Amino acid sequence: MESGAFKQPIFVRDDGFVLRKIECLMDAIEFLEEWPVERRGLLHAAACETCYSAYDGRKSVEAAHKTFTTWARRVRVIEDVPLAPSWMTGPKIGPVDRLTEVDR
Repeated sequence: MESGAFKQPIFVRDDGFVLRKIECLMDAIEFLEEWPVERRGLLHAAACETCYSAYDGRKSVEAAHKTFTTWARRVRVIEDVPLAPSWMTGPKIGPVDRLTEVDR
């Protein structure tokens, strides 16, 4: 299996309206498996099959990303969440308790 990480995360809302970040094949598979049985259909089955095939190395991670995204749009659970610019997610400043006596 190639790296299961998606190049771009997918944000979806579950049945409890909780926003979830799908970053890799396992996240997508878990979300699909948790989907209510009575709401599954052919596109859900296709998304599952593609994700499992990508996990096994028979299909690409990009194909799984595309199929999962298509399914999420079709069932209207996808959310367009803008990613934070890199300057907002840069290196973290150390904890305050690590300041030296001179800094206090």
